[in-house]
Amino acid sequence: MLISVDVPKTVGTAFSGLLQQHFGERLLLDYADRPLAEYSAWRRWSARVQRVTAFDASAYDCIHGHFLADKYDFLGSATRHVAWLRDPAQRVASHYHLWRRVPDLRNADCRRLVERNLSLEEFAALPRMRNVATRFFAGKRPRDFFFIGLAEEAESSIARFHRLTGIGAQGLPAENADPSDALARELSPVLRARIEALNRADRALYDEAANLLGR
Repeated sequence: MLISVDVPKTVGTAFSGLLQQHFGERLLLDYADRPLAEYSAWRRWSARVQRVTAFDASAYDCIHGHFLADKYDFLGSATRHVAWLRDPAQRVASHYHLWRRVPDLRNADCRRLVERNLSLEEFAALPRMRNVATRFFAGKRPRDFFFIGLAEEAESSIARFHRLTGIGAQGLPAENADPSDALARELSPVLRARIEALNRADRALYDEAANLLGR
């Protein structure tokens, strides 16, 4: 079974579309934990207890969503983890601009962004917005994953995923252009350095994955 950890603002939406095309009803979309929200630890604990006691693994071939990478470890060696990573500063900036454009008012940090009109640097400094990818990896390292894709190399990454799995021969589904991604690419060197300093663990994680992939 593939366990696909959707780190926010990588290529999760497009990759989800690819998985849905391939697996259909054999795909479970799991976005209930909301790891970036308040009280997410309680939701994760409750969901895991329910999952362990009631989850029918035979009903699915793939699980994809916003959850921590160790959530389905109880399934044992039958699982293969996959995930995508993105340049940490660009990931934070894209997240910021997305929430400016389409606020998620269920999230306390998004409400702070809107109500206080936070700058990108102020948003990046919020504790839950730091080292998001590292938190989603839940102690796992890139070598623990069956597949790691890099958002900056989406085309070659998905070609490698196809060679490993036979899935995605047509590449990632086309997406409408996301203005938040274009804005993220316009980071000044000074602001990039400040965001990088707030996300040292994510920088190390990204570099480790890139080195593992021979970049």
